[in-house]
Amino acid sequence: MNLRSGEGEVLVPAEPGFDLFTDCYKLGMRVDRRSNYLFVAGCQNGNAYVFDADSGEELMQYQLAPELSTVINDLTITRDAVYFTDSFQPFLYRLPLGPGGRLPAHADAATVIPLSDDFINADPFCCAGNGIVSTPDGKTLVVGHSNNAQLFKVDPATGDSVEIIVDPPLSGFLDGIALHDNVLFIMTPSFGPEPEMVQVVVLDDDLLTGQRVGFLTDDSLDGVASGGIFGDSIYVNNARYFDFPQPDTEYWVTRLNLFDIQSDN
Repeated sequence: MNLRSGEGEVLVPAEPGFDLFTDCYKLGMRVDRRSNYLFVAGCQNGNAYVFDADSGEELMQYQLAPELSTVINDLTITRDAVYFTDSFQPFLYRLPLGPGGRLPAHADAATVIPLSDDFINADPFCCAGNGIVSTPDGKTLVVGHSNNAQLFKVDPATGDSVEIIVDPPLSGFLDGIALHDNVLFIMTPSFGPEPEMVQVVVLDDDLLTGQRVGFLTDDSLDGVASGGIFGDSIYVNNARYFDFPQPDTEYWVTRLNLFDIQSDN
């Protein structure tokens, strides 16, 4: 999609025989700029896809977890791995990458990283682990727990998870996360009285505490699910969670200024 004009085209078509009532094939996605590979979380199939980000050609599939036992939801890319969240199980999945982002040759190359007891999967239904970002050096991950409105600092080498104490606390259902310098932008779709918003948290240097400084919002937001930062803007997609998709259902991306932060007061 062209960010200036909004024009775009389908890169990867729907799976053959796709059923809106029962099927979920693809959720979070990110591009590795080194290789131009598009990594996509495979939802209830427990897998991950890799596509050519220009042509849409499928390059590889990796099985991360047993099919129908999980929801592979989102991902982040570091120098030497891709990390995926699981919304049903207290796990991360690590897919190793070679030099320049080279893909592993085998479909079972991913490993499971159990998260520590601090990451509580309190609800057997969706959603626990969801949004995820990595620090620039790839040594620390930040993972959101959707149902509990919590953030966790995670050591990707061990799975050790410590809650990031945010003041005032976050609220709502935490969806995708974007990181800009030391600031987290947390997509928060509305499933209740609160507005559609992107909560903004300034992290302290130790990544153990942070201050919620306000939120971004716009009347066009409708199921804000994930976002990408470009320049001084964050572009968020609207999943329209309460609208059952029809062939003519419209979807859109909303551009928000990173500095147009509204206060709760």
